[in-house]
Amino acid sequence: MLSCRICEATHPLAPLSSCDVCSGPLDVRYVWDGSPGALDDPRSLWSRDALLPHRDTPMPSPTPLVPAPRISAALDIDVHLKLESANPTHSFKDRMAASALAAAQGFGIETLFCASTGNLGAAVAARCAAAGLEGVILSPADTDEPELPSATYGATVFTVRGTFEDCRRLERELEHLFPWGFLEGNLHAFAVEGIKTIAYEIAEQLGWETPDAVVSPVASGTLFAKIAQGFVELADHGVVVDGPPRMYGAQPSGCPPVAAAWADERPPSRVTPNTVARSLAVGDPSYGELAIGAARMSGGSITAVPEDLIEPSTQLLAENSGVLADSAGGVAFSALVELVRSGAIAPGERVVLVVTGSGMKPSSHDSEYPTRRIDADADDFLAALGVARD
Repeated sequence: MLSCRICEATHPLAPLSSCDVCSGPLDVRYVWDGSPGALDDPRSLWSRDALLPHRDTPMPSPTPLVPAPRISAALDIDVHLKLESANPTHSFKDRMAASALAAAQGFGIETLFCASTGNLGAAVAARCAAAGLEGVILSPADTDEPELPSATYGATVFTVRGTFEDCRRLERELEHLFPWGFLEGNLHAFAVEGIKTIAYEIAEQLGWETPDAVVSPVASGTLFAKIAQGFVELADHGVVVDGPPRMYGAQPSGCPPVAAAWADERPPSRVTPNTVARSLAVGDPSYGELAIGAARMSGGSITAVPEDLIEPSTQLLAENSGVLADSAGGVAFSALVELVRSGAIAPGERVVLVVTGSGMKPSSHDSEYPTRRIDADADDFLAALGVARD
């Protein structure tokens, strides 16, 4: 079932954007009978379907968890890198796209729509191509991420004259006009559940033990909160003996709404992004409070990384691990170094650093699927499609 995060009203599993009672955000709630057999085989990775909203969800193959011996030696801890860059389109967003696709197919939806600065659009477009669904992507014109990957997969891509927030506002308006699946709207509660599988994989790859700590970049807070939720679910169902790890989040100082809220002990408020870490440039974090709650309950924290440390930290991570992460990885690595320096992470502890995306950029070439440039306006979108408003 779906449950409202505000008033806790419940709704059936259906493509819903918000609570019918109070318009609050919705989350998937799982109902268990309390028996030990709630999971068919708790230590089979693929029994994770029991902890996803749709059975037989076609998730990507598990991504590697690799030791980083040189970093471990330098920091006197046991560091492992969770390489989400090994996903089909090179970021953790493939997990969201897979879960959203399963929901869309379950509900008979034939078109998936998302606003994206790059990674999510590519993931959605690729999944739609593989399943024979239509993909529609909004990309802000002010991003330096390439528009090409989504278009190359055959998706219809619109470049919006404006920011990512302008794209999100347009997405909310279009949801009232089209019977599509919107990843930040009527499919959002289902899409984000796919992220939990990062925690499931980490536990299995460590021999059904949990690390002492997990360090992850934070944008909207969704990734951070859902990884934490995954570890809690494993502990609650007896899949791991140890409790959940401490969760440490990192944001760039040029876009720190969650880190600032953590430091000031208040709810997150909107900021204007100004950061080199483009994938973390989310000024209005929808899962900010849940991320703060995850950090607090696990004994972790959420901190801001100075902008002038991001690029050097990304390079340092590559030079000492052989992993070329995107700038979000540099943010997380810089935070890890500071956590060790401050004593928050103690010598000898086992730590997983989540590398959310690749630093390798797709090469530029002409595509037979051109993007279309529009204003952040529903009428302009409709005109580009050649559709008249009713």
